[in-house]
Amino acid sequence: MSNPRSERPTGDHLASELAPQQTLQLIITENTTESTQELIKVAETIGRHLARHVTTSQIRNIFGTVRAIEQDVKMSDDDEQLPLHVQRELQMLRPKLAYQYGRVQGRDDAPDKAAIGALTKILSDAIRLVGADTRRFRNFVDFFEAILAYHRRYGGRTN
Repeated sequence: MSNPRSERPTGDHLASELAPQQTLQLIITENTTESTQELIKVAETIGRHLARHVTTSQIRNIFGTVRAIEQDVKMSDDDEQLPLHVQRELQMLRPKLAYQYGRVQGRDDAPDKAAIGALTKILSDAIRLVGADTRRFRNFVDFFEAILAYHRRYGGRTN
């Protein structure tokens, strides 16, 4: 007889199911038809899963910061490096994501905690892949925006 609790995935495990590292790398680092198709497919899968377990305000809190950072990059060419202050702001999203994860009560394998943990891991890994590359940053913004859109499409929780 197995314990159903022990079979529930944690955020890290769920992240690797929703957005395997190789797929995430394709989405963030490439600018091809294939990478765009993967972005849409993976964002829909993530958004659908998050809709049941993550509130809109939890996602929008982070996305609002990304939009503010994006304003500093708007006029940059894709082949330019991100300004240092933008790189810093982007990297500082990782602790902000960790804070959001820490605020969710319960065990690491509880569905709501695992979902926010998966989002934290996926976005943190994507941020690492961006580095100082402006084009990669734009791919990251597109990916995050698509996740948010699908979260809404699938009836994302409002509280």
